[in-house]
Formats: sequence, C-alpha cells, structure tokens
Amino acid sequence: MAELQSHAKCVIIGGGVMGVGLLYHLAEEGWTDTVLVEKGELTSGSTWHAAGQCPHFTGSYNLAKIHYEGTILYPKLEELTGQAVSWHGCGGVRLAQTDAEVEWFHHVAGMAPLIGYECEVVGPEDIKQYHPYLETFDVKAGFVTFTDGHVAPADVTMAMAAGARKHGVTISKRNRVTDVNLLPSGEWQVVTEQGTITCEHVVNACGSYADIVGSWTGHNVPIANMLHHYIITEPLQELVDMEKELPVIRDPYSHCYIREEANGILIGPYETAGATTCFNDGISWDFENELVPDEMDRLMPWLEKATERFPMFEKAGLKSVISGAITHTPDANFLLGPAPGAANYWMANGASIGICQGAGAGKYLAQWMVHGAADINMAEFDPRRFGPWATLEYAKVTSINDYQNMYTCLPPGDQHEAGRPVRTSSLYDKHKAAGGLFQQVMGWERVRWYDTAGEGEKYSWKRSNWWGAVKEEALAVRNAVGLMDLSTFAKFDVRGRDAATVLNRITANKMPRKDGGIVLTHFLNEGGRIMGEATITRMAEDHFYVLVGATAQHTDFDCITNAVQDGEDLIIEDHTEKVGTLVLAGPKARDVLSAVTSDDVSHENFRWLTGKVISIEGTEIVALRVNYVGELGWELHGPMDKLPAIFDALMAAGEPHGIRLFGSYAMNALRMEKAYRGYGSDITTEITMVEGDMERFVDWDGAEFVGKQATLNSRQQGARIKLVYLEVDAKDADCVGGETVYAGDKPVGVTTTGGYGFAVEKSLAFAYVEPELASDGGVFTIDILGERRAAKIIPQPAYDPKNERLRS
Repeated sequence: MAELQSHAKCVIIGGGVMGVGLLYHLAEEGWTDTVLVEKGELTSGSTWHAAGQCPHFTGSYNLAKIHYEGTILYPKLEELTGQAVSWHGCGGVRLAQTDAEVEWFHHVAGMAPLIGYECEVVGPEDIKQYHPYLETFDVKAGFVTFTDGHVAPADVTMAMAAGARKHGVTISKRNRVTDVNLLPSGEWQVVTEQGTITCEHVVNACGSYADIVGSWTGHNVPIANMLHHYIITEPLQELVDMEKELPVIRDPYSHCYIREEANGILIGPYETAGATTCFNDGISWDFENELVPDEMDRLMPWLEKATERFPMFEKAGLKSVISGAITHTPDANFLLGPAPGAANYWMANGASIGICQGAGAGKYLAQWMVHGAADINMAEFDPRRFGPWATLEYAKVTSINDYQNMYTCLPPGDQHEAGRPVRTSSLYDKHKAAGGLFQQVMGWERVRWYDTAGEGEKYSWKRSNWWGAVKEEALAVRNAVGLMDLSTFAKFDVRGRDAATVLNRITANKMPRKDGGIVLTHFLNEGGRIMGEATITRMAEDHFYVLVGATAQHTDFDCITNAVQDGEDLIIEDHTEKVGTLVLAGPKARDVLSAVTSDDVSHENFRWLTGKVISIEGTEIVALRVNYVGELGWELHGPMDKLPAIFDALMAAGEPHGIRLFGSYAMNALRMEKAYRGYGSDITTEITMVEGDMERFVDWDGAEFVGKQATLNSRQQGARIKLVYLEVDAKDADCVGGETVYAGDKPVGVTTTGGYGFAVEKSLAFAYVEPELASDGGVFTIDILGERRAAKIIPQPAYDPKNERLRS
C-alpha cells in the first residue's frame, strides 16, 4: 500500500459517481494534485446498484446541460480511457397524460436546440413506431429522444477513475475518513485511517453519509436516503428477436421507468404513496455493496399499472429485485457547490439520478473550483440555497414528497406544500386572511398574488386564473398605491473602521460618499463574472446597511466575511430574521407615508436613492427611497415584531387612496416594464457586467476592485453574448426563461425571464443573443410552447424610460 501524501490541493471524500466525476474533470482542468478517499471500493455506496438511466428530458435549462454532458461523454469514455463502458444509446419516450404535460413537452422541446440534442413531440398514434409493445390508452403525447439511454454505473465510474489516474491523481481506497477540521491557516485537515492530509479544498461527495460527514464541520446537509426498488425479469423471446433495443419509457400513469435489460424488462416504480426512507436508526460505516431488504408488497399497485402499460411484463419471469438507498433533497436538485461558512468546503452530493448527472456535475463543479465560476448558471444547485431551517426532518418530509412526485408535472408557479411553512414574516396570517397565495423562497413564504375572488390556485404553462388579480394589483401600483411584504430580503448590518474599504474592494460600484446615500452594486470574481448583487445604504461613515436577494443570504454573507483581511476592522451581522420589509409604491405613496409619520418625506427633503430613519407608530424604521417596481415609493425596514402595527397603519392611511396589496407576480410584471434585471436569472455567474448590459453600475475610474481588470477586458475585447430587452408578440403564454431565440431558422440565444406588462399592454422578455444581433430594433422569433412568436429589441424601458415617476 502506497504511503498517503500529507498535503494536496484538493481532497474528495467519496468514490461514487459524483466524487469520481468531479475527480475526472478536476484532472482535466489541471488539478492533478487531488486525492480521492473512499472507505470501501469505488461505487460501493449507491452508485453500484443504480439503474443507470441517462435522460435528456428535464424541465430545467441548466440541468439539461448537465444531463447532456453525460450522454456525450459516456459513449466515448472507452476510447478516452481504455476502460470498457456499457453504454446503451437507445433513446427514450416520456408519456403525457394531461394537456399541461403536453405544454410542458413543447417547452422542453423548445430548449433542446440550445442544449444540443434532437427530440420530437409526437401524438399517441406515433409512439408505437418507437415502442411497438406499449399501450397508449390514456396518452396524449410522447416526448421522443434519440441519443440518450442508460449505462452500467460501475463501468462508467471506473472509466472516469481510469481517466483521472492517467493525469496523475491519487485514489485511496479502503481508507475511511474519520474527521475533517478547519485549520487556523484556512486550510482543511482530512483525517483518515491511513494518515492525515492537509489541503486547500475539501469536497463532501459522501452520498448516503454526506450529512454525517458534514456535521463534523457544522455543515447542514439536507438529504434523505429514500428506499428505491427496481426489478429485472428473465429474457423474453420477443426482445431477443428485436434488432434494435427499445427506448426507455417514463410513464406518469404507472409512475415507473421501463426499459430493456439483457433482453428482459427492467421496471423501477416511484410509489406515489407509502414511500419510505432508509437508515432511520443510523447507517453503519461497514455498509457497502449491500441492498436494503425489499418491500415488494407495497409496489404492487404500480407494477400492476406498469403491466397495463407494457402487457409483455405479465408473462416474464422475475429474475432479481434491487432495493437500495438513493439520496434525495427537499427540492429534487443535488447539492453542488460551496457550503456556507469558511471558504473551500464544497458539496457534491444529494443526487437522486446521479449516474446521469455525475459527468456534467463534475465538469461544472470543476470549472467553479478552478476558475471561480462555471459556464452554466449553478444557482439552482448551490448548497447555500438551504439554511439551518432545512433540518433533517424537513429534508425527510420533503424528500418523500419529491420521490412520490418524480413524474408529476408542475407548471410554472406551482409548488408542493410538504414541510411548509418554515419561515414566515410576522404578517403571514394577515396575508392569508387577505387571500394571499404563497410561494416558498429560501424557506420563506412570500405572496405570489391575492385571490380575492376565492378561486384558489390554478397554474398552467399559459396565463391562468391569476391573470385578472395580478393585473389589478399591478395597475393599482401604477395608478394609486400598493403595499408588498418583502421581508424575504436578506439584510446585513456592516460596521467598522474598514467597512467602506472592504465593500469598495469587493464590489464594482463605489460606496456612497454621503450618509443616507444608496447604491446598487455587484460582487464579481477575479474573472469578472457576476457573483452577487446588493443594494447598500451608507448609514454613517463606518456603518452600511446591505440588502441582497433572499436566495443570496448565505452566499453574500460569506462573500463579505471571507473578504476581510488580517488587521481590518469590520463586523457583519445578519438581521434577516429580525427585520421585516414593506414596499410602499405608487403615485399616492407619499400621501400614505405622510399620514403615518411626522417626519418630512417631501420630495425636497427625501430624494430618490436616499435613506433615512423615520418613525411610524412609535417605532423607528429605516426608510429607503428605492424600489423594484419603478414608482415613487419606499422600502420600509423595521423590527419584525413591530411590522403588524406598521402594516395596519399604512393600510388604514391608504384606504382613501385605493391602496392594494400586491405580490411577487405583480412585482415581476412591474419590473419587466422598467427593464429591471433579476439577479440569478437575467444576470448570473455566467456573465460579466458588460455582457449583462450593466456597465452603468461599474466604477471604471475609481480604485481597484475584485474583477475590475477582467471587466475592462470584457469591455475592450467585446462580449461573448449580450443581454437584450424584447417586446414579444405573445398570444396566451409569456416567456418564462429557457426559450430558444431564433434569427430566421438559426438558434441565436435564450430567454432568461419574461412577463406581461399590464400598464403598457405588452409581453416582455430578457434574452441573451449573439453580440452582433443585439442592436436596437433587432427582430427575432421565440419558441413559446412549440409556436414561433415574433419578438423585437426595444432600446429603453417600456414604461417611464426617463424615470420621472421614481424621481417625483
């Protein structure tokens, strides 16, 4: 046994497909001083017994790119590494039972040209040409793919390991990690049975053990180990005689995947009721290459439905039952990226279909680790999207729900209710009483819209029953006054002698020079990529109030904390839970605010982009004359426990002026009219300030800041892609993001967000297109639910382009 090295650039803990996929791509990126430590043999956790499905189909634009990487790498791994890989590029057919699923199919098909795979949405009468033995009694459409399929999990993992070894990395097997420690130097100490390694980066790729290993360093890893079965039959002569392998079927009727396996049939049901977790009494460190006792009896309802779908299954003899643990997370996405807290602790775990994702997840996480950002938007996978509120019990409840809804189609806006509510503002009950319908954001309950008619939620891929209510909310803000609860904001109090110095060093815009000044600014990495966005108010020379989006709470807190250098004086406190936020906006906003405060809020005394401490109902609050809807208005930040009294006072004062509560759907419509970008969607870690058309927020002439030279290079060398603002000739569905933009018949870009502007009566969208096409007046078409709709660039905000309303 070779002696274990004492130092390394990176240590990966865990030798499943996620850990090995990362190892392979780190080696490809040049990080050859990497050690992977596995307590057993490679693949001996969940990887070895996985079914190995590798689908192209997924409703997420960025996840589709991750899936695609596997389907292009796995078929060529044998040639690249010399290790045999059992790749079956048999294609797939996903079945739709409802109109909403058919619309979903068309949306996903619209993304495919940008991902790189071929697909087709076909009617039920055409499905049998791809799968002659399938019954389509309730099917409305099929989503057909041609070059995806399935792979032997152990083969593909071993091949990536062989490829990594060729670059000189180290794989240490039969060597359990027993502890991980953060050293005063900022390095990580990984303690193993065969020695201790000090490293710059450590990766938790521990599969079913990820939460245990994470707990050693105080990291919360919200996963649950779900018990999943699949069964394999004896060979059938009909399948032996077929010249071509049948495609993999994904069937919402039986809630199963169904495919060929060694001329037999493999069926994997995801029970829609009664699903259970594994290892509820703990998991032994000795557990490897083992299965969990099966629970076949409870699978029978779904297997019976699978027989209706594929009658040949009924006459096949049972060959084997595979029953093992598969990790799930609360929102179905894996944990891939930095953990909150000290720098360079990374996650690569929580994958429920990890065989498909191992290659792509490894590729993009390797880019993030090596270059500071990935080439895709990783926000939906970032482990910091969860906080301490995502307990293991919450993870269990929501993971069971995720498992039981594996083949459920959720149209835009729809969310599961399992485990909710978790985080609520002090106004939650008032919103419910007013008809508020909520969405979960970073654990918070935030109102989408107010169902004043009592119709309930009815979501679809097209404009649904929220349309009329949202229109009234949005127009109330434009014509009178609206009030919104945005307590979901993450709020940081930053103080200290060097507070301004640190903030100026890590953000692209200059801190305000006067007390009360407000600035919008962005956190960049050394490569100029946009890593975060903040609204910062100078409360005093050494005191700043920092606001970031809900989902960036841990990301941006760490960004500031980890930037403080030795000897610098800066203290940051997270006030997210204890400070609530109300948005009061509209032409009558000053009339309402004046009625509840004795402080002077006149235009002359309270200018746009300034903040003051004022008093409402005897409570001092921070009032910021800024908002995300493009009207005269204020954000009002006060103690969470005092928010109900402030809310009641504003509503009473606003009644004569027609005040109306509004939610996030109306806010989206209003910000689209003003061409305000959304961080995490329109501006992301994929792009620079130049590419996102955000140069006006860069302090070009001031001091150096992180990423300034790269941003200047982007300006001088030209953008790779460019953000444009579009008016869309939509019919009954608006862009939601991920739609392909065409110039003629050529795909030239992708939408990021969209919505309908009720005041301007236009459907609007943002998109990234090839730079040479980004000039004013450019004409395109956009694939919306399978139909090409005309779109044109508009050079300025559709509403109030001169900001006269904001400044009034």
